[in-house]
Amino acid sequence: MERLGKVSEWNDDRGFGFIAPLDGEPARVFFHVRDYRLDGRRPEIGELVKFTAQRQPDGKWRAQTIRRTVSATRPAKPPAPARTASPRPEPWLTGAVATAAYALLVAWAIGNDRLPFEAVFIPLAMSAITFVAYALDKHAAQTGRWRTPESTLHLLELAGGWPGAWIAQQMLRHKSRKPGYRVAFWTMVALHGGALVAWCWMRP
Repeated sequence: MERLGKVSEWNDDRGFGFIAPLDGEPARVFFHVRDYRLDGRRPEIGELVKFTAQRQPDGKWRAQTIRRTVSATRPAKPPAPARTASPRPEPWLTGAVATAAYALLVAWAIGNDRLPFEAVFIPLAMSAITFVAYALDKHAAQTGRWRTPESTLHLLELAGGWPGAWIAQQMLRHKSRKPGYRVAFWTMVALHGGALVAWCWMRP
């Protein structure tokens, strides 16, 4: 027979609780989340439910086929304050501009004999290596394996692999949100670019 009761206790971590029948017999009835017939939500203390009770071999009662009837009363939450969008440019746009400027600088240096033609293969190779390092580090993070130290990734970026790092950040969504890492990344970009400009400037 279906009865009416109120959820008096609920342990969400362990997935069980107790119902206090409104007719008072017994004082409380054990139930498991598997018996709660409302997919997509969890039980709440104070809500009214309909259930059937069955006595177990140990003499205790267990509620089954539990259905929610009235939701528990909760204080209304104040509306969240509106957030104003920051005026900073999109990260991908900043990286795209920096990569294009870097490519133009290398092309100008080669065209004016400031760098040998073979120098174009250095950033390409380092970018490929850095991209792979990012991919392996993300896989390690997802599987709980040994991570690549951030200092190693920054050294690869400083050595000319930062365009590959930027592409990996956009494609793999890795190392793209941590503020401290982002500052270090752009520092490596600036140092590498400054070193290249200094080299080209000092060439006769």
